[in-house]
Amino acid sequence: MADLYVKKFDMINPFVVASSPATQGALNVLKSAKMRPGAIVLRNYGHGSGGGSFIGPDSKAMFGGEMAIHSHAVGRQIPDSVDTLEKYCEEVHKIKKEMDSDIKLWVSVGHYSDIVKGGDWEKNWAHQAEELALAGADAIELHFNTPGVAVAKDRTFAYHQLLRHSIELMKKTVPNMPIMAKLAIESTDALTSMRIAEAAGAAAAGPTARWKGYYMDLDWRGTEARPGAGYGGTQATPLVCYSIAEARTAGVKIPLYGGGGVFNYENAARILMAGSEMVQLGALACAGGTMACKKLISDLNRWMDENGYADMDSLVGDSLKLFQMDADFTKKRQNKLADAYQTADADRTKCIGCGRCEDVCWHQGIEIKERKAYKTDKCIGCGYCFQVCPTQALYVDKKGILRSAFEEAGIRRGNK
Repeated sequence: MADLYVKKFDMINPFVVASSPATQGALNVLKSAKMRPGAIVLRNYGHGSGGGSFIGPDSKAMFGGEMAIHSHAVGRQIPDSVDTLEKYCEEVHKIKKEMDSDIKLWVSVGHYSDIVKGGDWEKNWAHQAEELALAGADAIELHFNTPGVAVAKDRTFAYHQLLRHSIELMKKTVPNMPIMAKLAIESTDALTSMRIAEAAGAAAAGPTARWKGYYMDLDWRGTEARPGAGYGGTQATPLVCYSIAEARTAGVKIPLYGGGGVFNYENAARILMAGSEMVQLGALACAGGTMACKKLISDLNRWMDENGYADMDSLVGDSLKLFQMDADFTKKRQNKLADAYQTADADRTKCIGCGRCEDVCWHQGIEIKERKAYKTDKCIGCGYCFQVCPTQALYVDKKGILRSAFEEAGIRRGNK
């Protein structure tokens, strides 16, 4: 089987169970540890418990690895029984005593609401860091991806300034403790955030996709999701991947632990191939449970083995070969597909004369005659008609053609 070990952090695999209801308190952390992730982030104390999640369109989509959204939902919320630093440290002691020793325990320090409320938050955060280090935590996470943090940047504080200051405060307070910076993508420049985290001395940065979002049913009165913070899902993964690939292309070297929409092993693999050394499991952990996460980890291992990725070094950043194509190669690859589009005529044994191809053609390159599609000499090979054909009467092996451009150039998967 493929080796999922992450050398830089001595982690058994690249999965980090993110701060969430699944990591609130020792009992939930120990329950989440059953999935055998590389690390678990103990949630900030005093959050409140419950509240539920909304999975759209339904849980079958989430468990089946299909497109799904996630947001806060309507459900009972009760006070958090862990409401002091002393109790929080006791939770750390319990976890370290009972959890498998090869799973790392990261702990959250502070919350942006501390700053909004005012007071001596810096002194409080420093004190938390000192006590949690003594309690045995393996790393400290500064949780700056909450949607409210980014949205408030021009109302209450400067996001990037706060990020640098907080990392430097932690580094000064607990210099031997790894500091993980969990970062927002919403309403902020993620590339600048990662550069600042690197310059300030963070051990890793976690660009994470969670937005303020307003999901509603058309009969809005029965809508389950709670309007406001915490919107995410599989639609976020390409945005996370872009921010990671952009950072790697711009020369950012700091280890990353991206997250957003990881409900299946495919999206986990995409984040890793974009250049992130680790992957956060947040919504799937709290809304899908330990069995779903355990399956995802197993599925990634199997997929890597089947596709020739022997270890994390061969997988992480592998798709940057696509992201970083130069202009000449990009055009050559694009035109290779365009030539196939232009050459291929409709298979009239499959054509049903629906007219969709003619309707989306903007160059008079195809026409319907006697309820059958025919290419004309005006076709430029743009490909619109191939995308809408319901019967594959218009078909080329698109993936094979695009893949062949890399093969001809000697560019393969996993050969770093």
